[in-house]
Amino acid sequence: MNTKNTGRFFLILLLVLMIPGTVASFAASRNQSFERVANPSLPFLTLYTTGLATGPQLALWQAIEQGKILEKCNIRVKLWNNLDELKQALLAGNGDLWLGHTDVFVETALQGAPVQLLLTTGWRKFYLISSDPHTLHFSDFIGKSLAVSPPGSPAVPVLQSLDNGALKKIEFAFEPPKTLLQQLIKGEVSAALLPEPLVTMALAANPKLMAGENVAELYAEHTGQTRGIPVAGIAVNSKTVEKYPEIITWIAQETIRHAKPLANNPQPGVNSLPQEFQGLIPKNLIKISLQRERLDAAYSHAVKQDIEEYMKNLSTKTFEQLPDALFWK
Repeated sequence: MNTKNTGRFFLILLLVLMIPGTVASFAASRNQSFERVANPSLPFLTLYTTGLATGPQLALWQAIEQGKILEKCNIRVKLWNNLDELKQALLAGNGDLWLGHTDVFVETALQGAPVQLLLTTGWRKFYLISSDPHTLHFSDFIGKSLAVSPPGSPAVPVLQSLDNGALKKIEFAFEPPKTLLQQLIKGEVSAALLPEPLVTMALAANPKLMAGENVAELYAEHTGQTRGIPVAGIAVNSKTVEKYPEIITWIAQETIRHAKPLANNPQPGVNSLPQEFQGLIPKNLIKISLQRERLDAAYSHAVKQDIEEYMKNLSTKTFEQLPDALFWK
């Protein structure tokens, strides 16, 4: 095995071991928690997040590690490993802040969870990747099957809502991230719909794969929502808002303050991501993945219309508008 192939072999092995659900990697990180403490006498707020999130939490960590958030509170971090774990934490009211999917926040809040949308930070996430240069558009898969990960990806109902429903004729086949990435690496699957950073991980491990159409661009083309898809962000426990309103305001302001410069130069934010995340995805791959994301943060109440439009495209339920109480102000 030559040097180039040897390097690629170990990269593939590393990537496979990092995918959620892999026992070797996640046995150590499951239920992992860590803290950022500047003054032990200050309140501790618990943040639920995932080490596999890239752009959506960059500004938050910049504000924690390099900003002034720790002047008002300490941060205790708990990792969620899949959307079911996040939903359970939200419905139980466990935690003070959550980093995750907008649709999960909205759905659990409407079910009675004490959740308010704080910031919207993820706008460009899902891509089609393919090893065939002639199948880099979603329309190429009408009447065919297309693999998707993770299960329950909101990218699927978004696509199905576009182009007068033409993309509903795609047969979407959901696979766990670990399984699908292994299939893509081995060439057993030639195309897939994935989020970042899984896109970057797959492209790095299999040079035959190419990035194709982006879901956010299609969404903008068909809906006029040029900012993108408000797919991810930060939510806050409404009980925490009542107890520490000034601290929550401080966290929101500090995160927004750090977001704008990161849009032009994300490297400081990458450097601020916790070392505790390194076992999940190396920072050099995060830097590459950010080239396909959009670093943008907004108060969720300021983009309420975008979120409502997004939820209408995702949901089979009909509603006129989301309740104002869902949005922190």
